[in-house]
Amino acid sequence: MTSLLNDLRYSFRQLRKTPGFTLVCVLTLALGIGANTAVFSVMNSVLLKSLPVADPQHVVYLRTSHAPHRTGTIDSQETFPYSVYDALRHQTQVLTDLMAYVPLSTAKVAVRYGMQPEEAEGDMVSGNYFSGLGVQLVRGHGFTEQDEASHAPIAVISYNYWTSRFSRNPDVLGKALYVNSIPVTIVGIAAEGFEGTEAGGSTDFWIPLQSREELNAWGNPPEDGKTYITNPTWWCMRLLGRLAPGVTKEQAAAQLQSVFQSAAYIGLGNPEPGEKRPVLSFDDASNFPGYDNMYGKLLKMLMAMVGFVLLIALSNIVMLLLARNATRQREFSLRLALGAGRKELFRQLLTESLLLVAMGGGLAWLFAMAATKALGSWAQIESTLAPDQTVLFFTLTVLILTAFLFGLAPLRAALSSGPELVLKTSSATSNTDAGKTRTGKIVVALQMALCLVLLVGGGLLVSTLRNLQDIPLGMRVDGLVVFGIKPNTHSTAEAITFYQTLTNKLRALPGVESVTIMEERLGSWWSDNFSMTVDGKLPDVPDSSKTVRNNVVGSDFFHTLGVPILEGRDFADSDTAASPPVAIINELFAQRFLPNQNPLGHRIGTNDGKFQFTVVGVVKNHKYRSIDEEPIPMAWVPYTQGPPVGKMHVELRVKGEPLAILPSVRKVIQEQDPNLPLIEPITQRAQYETTISQQLLFARLAGFFGLLAVVLVATGLYGTLAYRVNNRTVEIGVRMAVGAGRGQVVWMVLRDSLILTAVGIGVGIPLAMLASRALTSALYGVKPFDASIYIFAILGVSVVAIAASMIPARRAASIDPLTALRTE
Repeated sequence: MTSLLNDLRYSFRQLRKTPGFTLVCVLTLALGIGANTAVFSVMNSVLLKSLPVADPQHVVYLRTSHAPHRTGTIDSQETFPYSVYDALRHQTQVLTDLMAYVPLSTAKVAVRYGMQPEEAEGDMVSGNYFSGLGVQLVRGHGFTEQDEASHAPIAVISYNYWTSRFSRNPDVLGKALYVNSIPVTIVGIAAEGFEGTEAGGSTDFWIPLQSREELNAWGNPPEDGKTYITNPTWWCMRLLGRLAPGVTKEQAAAQLQSVFQSAAYIGLGNPEPGEKRPVLSFDDASNFPGYDNMYGKLLKMLMAMVGFVLLIALSNIVMLLLARNATRQREFSLRLALGAGRKELFRQLLTESLLLVAMGGGLAWLFAMAATKALGSWAQIESTLAPDQTVLFFTLTVLILTAFLFGLAPLRAALSSGPELVLKTSSATSNTDAGKTRTGKIVVALQMALCLVLLVGGGLLVSTLRNLQDIPLGMRVDGLVVFGIKPNTHSTAEAITFYQTLTNKLRALPGVESVTIMEERLGSWWSDNFSMTVDGKLPDVPDSSKTVRNNVVGSDFFHTLGVPILEGRDFADSDTAASPPVAIINELFAQRFLPNQNPLGHRIGTNDGKFQFTVVGVVKNHKYRSIDEEPIPMAWVPYTQGPPVGKMHVELRVKGEPLAILPSVRKVIQEQDPNLPLIEPITQRAQYETTISQQLLFARLAGFFGLLAVVLVATGLYGTLAYRVNNRTVEIGVRMAVGAGRGQVVWMVLRDSLILTAVGIGVGIPLAMLASRALTSALYGVKPFDASIYIFAILGVSVVAIAASMIPARRAASIDPLTALRTE
């Protein structure tokens, strides 16, 4: 212990004597290890961490091949009707528990606690949801089957929501939370870490399955007065099961298949001729399976990129250690001459590296905590990403391995000269060959290669980002702000009156140029899709081409969006329930279903003939669901003439900063109904950018890691060359004394750097080509082997090498020969 304390004190003095070296090493470690820890923390939460339930290996998600004809689905493979849930939950010999859940809204739902309305994410769940999953509650109690049967107005809130909204107030139990103006009593608080079973979500509260129209599934208004419970055509519920002991997924699917297929057609009649029946299957629920599809490939690529950054960072410090310890050869030789062994030298070097790694690791953990939050925010991952024990173990493992690497790397050089070196007359002559090791050259070349790979990958992704952002949207998107609103109305007529009143009030606000509303928000990935009749019959085109997207919108819709009207007119306030039903189509609809005809005056409608509209306008194709979607036939109808009206989205075109209008908008809405919050207010441009959020995140991080690699390479190369030049002071002085010119000295220093750069580029190009091929699926509008990007990356690495070498080279050329010859 005494020896260890002495080594620690000596190591601290050594690091204090070279503050520049110590600072560079600590910051390099913090950036390299911190970036890896942050990305691994996200990967751990998203891909590796188990679902926080009891015995997750026996919990499964129910899946189906497709829904029967004549049904509507939220997801064709993951959602089911209430009839299927009701039939399968009694098959306890196969599934000991069957849990159901369904969101209250496609996004967030309006809630109120006290006087302030806000948004929150809520699910309706079966009575055995918490007990079947084995989720503990920190306070209060969960639900029972009786709560489900009676549709009890009670709620369990998440630990995160309890923390953020209620500041962990224990008195919240028994208080009322208003959900869509319906009071529910808070009876429990779920355990920390449980945020629901939906990939990508962060549920704030749960209530038992409800039958009220105000609390219908996904926020949709009841169809023909039927909620999701009584409507057999709506496949909207998600199901999880717990397998009975000894039952496999395959056995369970086989035993439940006939019950499932019978329940699937309850209320639908017999299958149509030639119709394939849906097939039940199971997916493991130990992790969130949706996360792997959403973020898996992205995170694995990012992990590879930050791995390269870590390699560059570690090799930087190894080179600096080698160069620094080269100046300590006489010290090591003296220790050996006085009787120190290899073990004692290694212990001293290991102690120095441990001290260095401890400082860098502490800073890296702080950096990782902040970076993890930023990554989660940028990627729009709402679940908890805070580093846990697994991440801590990963970080400690990296730090320990790093400490041993830093301790071993300079050991060979320390022992290479032996005790006889101390007999040399000067430290200058003993250091003449310092830093010329083959290992150092290999490390520099490897750094250059990895830097080239990161620059090429970053260049490809940044070009993809630029191409995506330059895609024409087909409208004037700047100046638009959008938000959702869900009125507490009980009929379509009341809802129409509410929106007409709101629209008129918003038009009167200063700075508002125009106002419109729509059922499906542009740039939200949501859309209604079905085949439409044209003049009373389905178009004679292939089935794959019959699909039409439609939206229910308000007056001045295309004028507000800035979408060009090619023929006819826009919707107007005069298009009411009492006037003839009208519709507007896009140019692709006209080209595909009404070729070589004047589309105005033709009638379009639903297959059942319930809704029929006369075409009064044709508009230019524009983006609807996402920035990078391909054009598809579209039709729009007025909300005053279409299906039942529920939640809508308001679009305002304003002068100046769009979001600055929101306080005035909130005031107007509060005057109409104090229970209504603005749901997800955002500029329309930002809304569209959410559809390329992964590409945005990937490109920005790739660019950041590429620049970080450049900085690390430049720092390491500069530091190494500076040490080399300092150690070769006498040699350079002799060369200049016997006639070497400044240009020759500069070229001598630059030559080695340029040779290593050329070798690094030669090794890096094939690696970059492999990386580019792996990135192909993430690229848009750019080829994986784009020559201009490769040339840019090569020039970037070369410029970095020359810039990092030039300062030490000029310093070498400025050495005074007489001063150099006197150097000890």
